[in-house]
Amino acid sequence: MKKSMVLLLLFACLPGWSLDWNLPVVTLKYEAAEGASEDPDDETLEPSSSRNTVSLRVKEDVESASFGLTLRGSAKNYYLQAGDYSYLDLEQDGTFHVGAAWKLGYLLGVKGMSFPELDSHGFSKDATALRAAANAAFTVVKGTTLEAGTAGRWEFAENTPDSLQAYVFTAGFSSRLGEWLLGAHYRGEFRLPMGSASGVWSSAYHVGSFSLQWDPNR
Repeated sequence: MKKSMVLLLLFACLPGWSLDWNLPVVTLKYEAAEGASEDPDDETLEPSSSRNTVSLRVKEDVESASFGLTLRGSAKNYYLQAGDYSYLDLEQDGTFHVGAAWKLGYLLGVKGMSFPELDSHGFSKDATALRAAANAAFTVVKGTTLEAGTAGRWEFAENTPDSLQAYVFTAGFSSRLGEWLLGAHYRGEFRLPMGSASGVWSSAYHVGSFSLQWDPNR
């Protein structure tokens, strides 16, 4: 499963390679974090830990499209409690400009998660997740844009009852009226069990927002 998904991600880059492409931009990044962090929602401190992350991204631009391939590895270690974990993530994305009005995008990804400790019942918490997403933006007139997107995540856990699937749907609207910018956005996330053996509870989370910005400099 993992090997076939990696090959799928690599072959997904072929449309970009067949076009008149420029030399790719390669970014290598290392990030280290250490200590306790504050949860912005309730102002509580998350436990002290250290995290090391390395990522490699290759980005390819062509006249009407761009493609990216990102490999990321990360490990997090807690100092005073259990919960250490690490992951290896590979994702491939693309964006297409269709005429002057449309922008279309996609993402394919696979992520392997490893936990050195077992859960409270003595089962492994390791899992492999597959991701796919698509989005579109349409410029109705200059300054007014409609956006929509959908994404899916299928998590296959070594302990079958922990397997789950999740889906996200987004929609947005933004319009500039002189010095004013009006925006409205929605995000809905739905979490479901994966098969009859899964013990995950179905749940949903919805977020809606409205914004009004005044910019007298425009």
